[in-house]
Amino acid sequence: MKDKNKLSFCLGSCHIDPSDNSISFQTQGDETSQHEAAKVSLQPKFIEVLSYLALRHPNVVTRDELIEKVWEGNVYVGTKALTNAIWHLRQQLSPLEQDGGVIETVRKAGYRLLLPPVYDISDDTNIDKLQITEAKLQHTIQRLHFMAILMGAVIVTVGLLIGVHLYQDKQRMTETQMTVLTRDPGSERYPRLSHDRRWLVYGASRPGVTSSLYLKDFKREDIPARQLTPLTSAELRAVWSLDDTKLFFASRTQGTGECQITQLTLATNETLALAPCSTDMAAIDISADGQYLAYVSSLEAGKVGGIYRLSLGQPDAKAERLSCEAHCNYEDRDLAFSPDGRWLAIARRFSNISEDIFIRDLASASEKRLTHGLEDIRGLSWTPDGQSLVFATEDSGSRNGFIIDIATMHIQSFDVEGMSYPSSVSEEGELVYHQYRRQFQMAYFSLGASVPGSLFPLLYSSISHRNPDYSPEAKRIVFVSSETGYNEIWASDINGKKLEQHTHLKSRVAYPRWSPDGSKIAFIAPDDRNEGNRIFILDLANKNITALASSYHNHGRPSWNWQGTAVLASTSDGITEFYLDNSTPKVISPLTMAVGFAKSANEFVFSRYGVNGLWRIDLTQPEQVRELIPSKVFRAGNNWVLTANGVYFKSSNGNEQRLNFWEASNQQLTSLLRVPRSSLSGFGSMTYIPESNRLVMTLDGFPQRDIILLKHKLLK
Repeated sequence: MKDKNKLSFCLGSCHIDPSDNSISFQTQGDETSQHEAAKVSLQPKFIEVLSYLALRHPNVVTRDELIEKVWEGNVYVGTKALTNAIWHLRQQLSPLEQDGGVIETVRKAGYRLLLPPVYDISDDTNIDKLQITEAKLQHTIQRLHFMAILMGAVIVTVGLLIGVHLYQDKQRMTETQMTVLTRDPGSERYPRLSHDRRWLVYGASRPGVTSSLYLKDFKREDIPARQLTPLTSAELRAVWSLDDTKLFFASRTQGTGECQITQLTLATNETLALAPCSTDMAAIDISADGQYLAYVSSLEAGKVGGIYRLSLGQPDAKAERLSCEAHCNYEDRDLAFSPDGRWLAIARRFSNISEDIFIRDLASASEKRLTHGLEDIRGLSWTPDGQSLVFATEDSGSRNGFIIDIATMHIQSFDVEGMSYPSSVSEEGELVYHQYRRQFQMAYFSLGASVPGSLFPLLYSSISHRNPDYSPEAKRIVFVSSETGYNEIWASDINGKKLEQHTHLKSRVAYPRWSPDGSKIAFIAPDDRNEGNRIFILDLANKNITALASSYHNHGRPSWNWQGTAVLASTSDGITEFYLDNSTPKVISPLTMAVGFAKSANEFVFSRYGVNGLWRIDLTQPEQVRELIPSKVFRAGNNWVLTANGVYFKSSNGNEQRLNFWEASNQQLTSLLRVPRSSLSGFGSMTYIPESNRLVMTLDGFPQRDIILLKHKLLK
């Protein structure tokens, strides 16, 4: 009997043949027309997934089981590949949707084939008897030969095999255990356990209140966590001294904005300022011998975030910069000292959509790259033996945790959804992390209504959609969606219907913008090395995607000029114009740009990174830059849109955000809507649809974070 997984079968009118990885649909008429229908070849893995679902029909098959059977348990590859396979199968089998669907997603369980498979076993029943006899004879000879070898070796190896199998069985039976340590309203993050694992310190923020450090005693579960830092300053990330008597962290004073690396003595609550810093979210760690602090900051003007090392043994010591000083094509964002004191692990960002892990030998300053092509690193921590790194990533809006062997660079997944900033890995196989839940959606707000409105979802979905841009000429909204498991460019009509996927790059595209005539879409995506990014142009007429000529490593959000012949974006030199004919790019202004819109052939309006206010520049006289909306009024960053009559933008005030309209004719400001502070994404975008008099923007609920204690077999 043949392996049933390899038999051809039918799902309704569709015939699936694993022998050549093809599917074909039966046409109307004679039965033989089924074999005359045009075949469509699919990837072998897609057919394997479908065959296994058919084999298990009508049962639900878990994702883990499919990854084990089809990808031989390779979770790192299989997790995304399975999502991609299911999506493609649904597309190819879409003619069967009229029969009630084909593959059902069972929430938190797996997938189930809805149509019963009908197997073709004719080939199986007509096997030649001589072939069967020969096969049996050959099998008997091979079996006798194998048994002779096996009997000679079994006495020597039986003890070792039993021991190995017992250990592996014990490891396999060790279930993943997750214990929630905090359930406070708000957002708890960046956990660190003391070395004796009695105390937990973490940062927490509540809506409308500055972030502070909190301390929890595991020996007194009945006592709530104690707030360590005052409301007059902001703190989030801390590290313990080796004797667990002190904490070190970045502290930013409210009002003045002054930031200091601070030492807190827990017994006396005494604080000591050690060195200047740039943000209260600064990554920070202490060396294995307790002599140095290392932290990430961007102190000097013109320098990107980098690592500074400060000696704790010298009262007046000055911090030295370990990262690149000038003309850097990267920014260091996170760090962790190895337990043996040899290595410093570094999360290094090359562009706004590309980040990877390096380890630096502290003695020689030589570096080794461990990963290639990650999107965002969300925390680093070493295992106690110093041979592996635990880290978390965010990829196309999804977070997960991994462990990498620094010698072999082999990566394994924890398969723990939402894992962020893992730390305090123990010999017993435990760590703490904060679980992150966040989903971006597109929402619309109707303008001009007689009754004040609210924000309504444009697309109802369990996946993330963000960064919308509308074209009056194309009458379509273009946006980024993670529908396929990757961030790709999609488009819809003004009501969120008639969806169409425009890119299939299986990459991390971002910030799409329509050309003025609605025929092209500009966007950014990783370069060939997955380090920097490039500006790409999608021509909708021929579906071609081309990269604009550029010598720059990183490009900001693209904006079109008035004529649609060039794209403007922020680079290391300032606002730079890139031409569709691939002529040499031109630096327009040394100023940086967050988001920009062409108001006319010569006038360009833009917001700036790190500088409030809305600005306009005359492209014929680029040295003439004027403030359009004062900085005390306009603090929108990315969330604004220019229209014929004025500017719509968001503003933040205490515990709320406001949607505002600045009218160009009289320069009057009108507040249109008040929403909770966390409602609109700071990394989103806004667009205006004149036909329906609507604003469409990226909606972002307050991110829920809780501290989790994880016990996992990969950590032992």
